[in-house]
Amino acid sequence: MKSKQLRNVTIAALGLCAVGATLPAFAATTASVSVSSMYLWRGMAISGPSPAVSGDIYFNHDSGAYAGIWTSSEGVSGSHETDLNVGFAKKFGDFGIDIGYYEYLYPEHQTCATTVVGTEVVETCDTTSLSDSDASEYYIGGSFGPVSAKLLINTEETKNMYLTIDGMWGSFGAHIGSTMNKVSDAEYTDFNVSYMPVANLTWTVSVASGKGAMEKDPLFVVSYKWPFDVK
Repeated sequence: MKSKQLRNVTIAALGLCAVGATLPAFAATTASVSVSSMYLWRGMAISGPSPAVSGDIYFNHDSGAYAGIWTSSEGVSGSHETDLNVGFAKKFGDFGIDIGYYEYLYPEHQTCATTVVGTEVVETCDTTSLSDSDASEYYIGGSFGPVSAKLLINTEETKNMYLTIDGMWGSFGAHIGSTMNKVSDAEYTDFNVSYMPVANLTWTVSVASGKGAMEKDPLFVVSYKWPFDVK
């Protein structure tokens, strides 16, 4: 119930931003389209070895408030994924703050089973919506110069958290993330380093360690992003 209420608030905020996107108070409306060799998320290959195409659009207010939608051709259980995001970010010299909320949405998917009853073949289907699962998070973050940190907290189970520390120095990036879970066997740490040889093209190597790590071998990802301003 809480997740659905938060989702309604998020959708309402996105709607207000879309209506007001042409007003002078909005400093920028940005969008991008990306292609990658796989959907890498917190050290996991969500799409397996399959490539993914994604896109986003963000409305940014002069006050620091922002709202956006991100969608990907690949998601959990073979479905596509759409994320809603609202937040507030502000810079104070070299320091920055960022607080907000994510809602991760997945389409309904159907699981069917065939059984033989007497001389008849009966098919029964169960429709489940992954969007009813614990797929939403609050977050609070801060930055200083090229380094940023963010803590994401599951809205339904606050013991499930993800802490990430990221840095970017010229063409090189580094990331460390820690997945904390009420079930200790699900906890793990992921690391990655990235290199951008030319604008918008990124090579990434990711490794994960811990009982909950799904990937035992390093993951290699190449991605390209086309950013553009929406007038």
